[in-house]
Amino acid sequence: MLDGITYTSKAQINFDLLTYMIGSYHYNWHEQIELIWLLKGTVEANVDGRRYTMHENDLVLINTNCGHATFALSSECIAMRLHITPAFLLDQGVDLYHGAFQLNSVKRPQHHDYDLIRQILAQLSLGLQHHHISQFDMNALYFRLTSILLHDFFDTTAKISNQPQRRQGSLSRVITYINKTYDQNITLDTAAKVSHYSTAYLSRIFKAELGVNFYEYLTRCRLQHAVFALEDPETKIADIALNTGFKEVKSFNLMFKKHFGQTPSAYRNHLSLSARPQIDQFKQPLSTQQETWLTKRLTEWMDVTVVDQLSACDTCGYREHFAEYQALKSKVDQLKLLLNH
Repeated sequence: MLDGITYTSKAQINFDLLTYMIGSYHYNWHEQIELIWLLKGTVEANVDGRRYTMHENDLVLINTNCGHATFALSSECIAMRLHITPAFLLDQGVDLYHGAFQLNSVKRPQHHDYDLIRQILAQLSLGLQHHHISQFDMNALYFRLTSILLHDFFDTTAKISNQPQRRQGSLSRVITYINKTYDQNITLDTAAKVSHYSTAYLSRIFKAELGVNFYEYLTRCRLQHAVFALEDPETKIADIALNTGFKEVKSFNLMFKKHFGQTPSAYRNHLSLSARPQIDQFKQPLSTQQETWLTKRLTEWMDVTVVDQLSACDTCGYREHFAEYQALKSKVDQLKLLLNH
């Protein structure tokens, strides 16, 4: 297995790359931007309540603080995921507060950048695994990848409900309280008393610091535990709802469907149809045989000839159209500057 490796250079590059087995839902959200490459198998990806069936080589990018989970629909599902810290982009003047990344090969199967993205991920992974790439080249690969994502997949007109965190630290006491007592009757008032803030101030800084509001965070915490509890077929759904802090089954069903695109009973049926060994394999080590397969698979991607703006053939129309696109983009940027002034 390629463990989660944080690579940090003197140039302040910091990213986390992990290759792992996918099993049942493990609901998660975090500040990092997450790029998933499905290397093997068929997987259901759930992002903010939207469900996508990923097949081999599909790519999905998850924006900051978006709730997401994956579910193996076939045996031996192997994925690679890259975490990109928003701070890396924000510190270089990239505005992540207005817009969102739109990269999903399930929704858009064809894009001239997909193979290049896969190849760079393969290079980064093999570089971390075998340490045969210099720090300079690792930095260059990472900058190239993030540049592609920003220039070709970041939509400044997209509306987002979750934003990168602006600061951290002042909510630690409240977060600890919620994580420990999610199954109890928690309200904004009770949380405000714990934090020693007013309800108005707590509500305001919750969104600013965590990217989601107070009740959304509380609901997500409860759903994290509910998803795990649903794996036990002997536990009644009504009991799971009450044991995870929901006042009634109806509200549990509504929140579950909102976040996962299906009811708790439908998800449980999904589990019963799956091979039991797949359950709870989230981030489990790859076998020696799987690691050998992975190295071979990634090495093959190193040798793939990809077409990008630097290597597109001179005889095709790609260079001409790309040049036109760049000229138009430059004019739009100039107009934006004039309007802002």
